[in-house]
Order: sequence, then structure tokens, then C-alpha cells
Amino acid sequence: MPTLLSTIFRQKVANSKDLSMKTEATETTMYPTGYLTVDFLNGYIASEVDPQTGEKKQYYAIGLADGSINEYIANMNTGKTTLVCRTAANIARRFPTSTIFEDITEAGGLTPERRRSLSGFDENEYKERYIVRDSGITAESLYERIVMIHDEKISHPEDYLYDTGHTDMYGQPIMKFEPTIYILDSLAELMPEKYLDDKEIAGKSMGAASALIVANVFRAILPKLKAANIIMLVINQILEDVNMTAMPKKAQLPYLKQGERLPKGKTVGFLASTIWRLDHASKLKEDEAYKFEGSTVDIALVKSRTSGRKSSTRLVFDFQSGFDIYLSILRYLQDNKLIYGAGTALYFEPEKKYKFSQANFREQVANNEEFRNAFVAVAVEHLKKEIRVRDVLAKEYYSSDITANPALKEIL
Repeated sequence: MPTLLSTIFRQKVANSKDLSMKTEATETTMYPTGYLTVDFLNGYIASEVDPQTGEKKQYYAIGLADGSINEYIANMNTGKTTLVCRTAANIARRFPTSTIFEDITEAGGLTPERRRSLSGFDENEYKERYIVRDSGITAESLYERIVMIHDEKISHPEDYLYDTGHTDMYGQPIMKFEPTIYILDSLAELMPEKYLDDKEIAGKSMGAASALIVANVFRAILPKLKAANIIMLVINQILEDVNMTAMPKKAQLPYLKQGERLPKGKTVGFLASTIWRLDHASKLKEDEAYKFEGSTVDIALVKSRTSGRKSSTRLVFDFQSGFDIYLSILRYLQDNKLIYGAGTALYFEPEKKYKFSQANFREQVANNEEFRNAFVAVAVEHLKKEIRVRDVLAKEYYSSDITANPALKEIL
């Protein structure tokens, strides 16, 4: 039953022209990145209510949360920019108004042709959906652009809102703005305007002042990201933490190793919904199993506000075409002992209906839809099982009635 205050308040703000005044928090909407094993790492079991029957149902919410900051940290040459580029495209292509903004603060970066190839967009779609800048980027201009995107979407909700297809706990449809993706490559080189053209290095004092300004910018944009469903993908470099003393320094953060640090302080990581760490695992050679030059990369979810899980998976990186979605799933199934047989006679189900080898696997996936669908279905079922097990364990851990605790009963 609504309270008097809640009823009167909602009646008053209902007529407000300011959408932010009358908008109430809704269930989190998740957006799959296309990398199945990565999406399930950050996944959870969500609930909704059928508006017709009142029946409570569950579904798997996987991917990245709406209006969130997601930080990707790594050393050089681990493919983080490649991963982020394709992640952005895989989210955007599902929505007609979704646009990708990319700020490149580092020298070099992806060429337009490489970016277009990784995104999978044709030339016209790439031109319409991708807005890239590689000069004049400051913390202040980043803020201004986020504000522009936010104001446009908030001012014209009829152009950008869509029905997610899910309902909240009261059976009401969950409406969201179609996602906008904003890539920052990278946070390490993002500078305030006042320091951008400085010729002299001011040492630690400038570094601390710069980190403070950048932190304040991210604090200011966070509510705007959520309000307008702007998903931010922030790339950051893991740097060597130079130690001038003989005593070993403690790691700066729990997910860093001794001797490592992240530039621009801790604030962005604190505000982030997820932090992903990429580490090189092994080299792949053209004359070996997968028949291309590349590497395997471990990606660890070291922070998650949605799943609460800290875990990792291994991705397969083709230097030419980027991270391979299906080979990464294959690697996951192999690591979990769900691939049977050997050599040229491998199977992903005990019935041995679908035979393949590592060398011809990509061809099978590309050209045989039945094989591809069956392969993905096996992986999805196992990934769902992992979430169900985690969900049961969490419920068991938190199931005790705190009000029955004698020490807390009087306080509560």
C-alpha cells in the first residue's frame, strides 16, 4: 500500500518536464558483448513478473550493465583495444540509434580500416555509427561530450526509449534508452586542459593534480551515464611501479601484482561496475593446432557490481582478425573437460554426432549452421549451470534470518 508521502510526491513530479525528476530506478538491463564466456562471468539470474498471470519468472542476465563504467586493464600487446572495439560493435548493432564514440589519447591506435574490420560494419554503417577523435582530447572535453549525449537523449525520450522485453517485480515493462557506447583509449593519457600543452614535467605534483581533476570528471559523469544509458569502456595501462627503496612495495590494489600500478588514481576503478584484467598466456603459431599466428589471453573479472564474482576465462586471439568468439568457447569447453576424443576426432557431446579437429573447427563453425548451433548450446547450458550453482551457494550463505540473532534483535 503506498504511503501518503509517496503518493503525493509521485503526483507532483508526474507533470515535471524534467525527466530526471520523475524517473525512478529500474532493474538493471544487461547487454551481451558477444563473447559468451566473458558475458557469463558477469551474469546473474534475474527475476521478473508476468503482467498477465502474476507468475514470477527467472532469466539469465549477462554482459555489461546499462549506463556503467567498465575498465579494461592490461600490459601492452594483450589485445585490449581490439577486444573493446568488437565489444562496442556487438552491443551497438542491435539498436537503430546506438552510436559508438571513441576518444584516442594514445599515439597510434587502430586505423579506420582495422576498426571497421573488427566492428563488422560495412563502410556506410561504420560512418553512421562510429565517431572517433584522436586530438584535442581533455578531461573537460570528455565531460562536455558526455553531457551533450545525455542532454540529447533525455530531451527526446520518444526517439531513444525502447521496451527491453522484461518486467520489474510489479509486472511493469522495463523501458531503457537504447545504449550509447563511449570508448576511452586510454585513461593513462587523459589530461586536464591546463596540462595538455605544458612543456615542462612537473613531477608528482602535476600527476596528483591531474588525477584529481580526472577523478572529479568521472564522478560528475557517472549519474549522466546511468540516466541516458551510456556504457563507457575505459582502457587503462598497467605500469611498472618504480621502487626507489630496498623494501618491496605492497600492491596498490588487490587485483594488481607487486610492482604494478594504475595511472590516474583509484577513483575510476572505484566507480566502475566491472574491472577486467587481461594477461598474455601463451603464443600460437601458424604450424600448430589453430593454424594462425596469435596468442591466448586470460581475462579476469576482478570486480563486478552485478555478479559479485571474481573469476576468469581464456580467450583465443588471432593477430589478424582479433579475438575469436568460437575458438574461445572451444577453449573454455576444453578447460572444463567437455571436449571428448583426440586428434582429428573431437566431439563436444557424448553421442559423438558432430566430429571435428582443431584445424578444421573454424571452417565447421562458419559453414555448418547445425554444428554451430549445437556447439553453442552445449556451452550455454554449462555456463548457465555455473551461474545456478553460484546462485544457490549465495542464497545458502545469506539465508539466515538476521532478526533471529539474539545479539542484534534488540538493535533491530
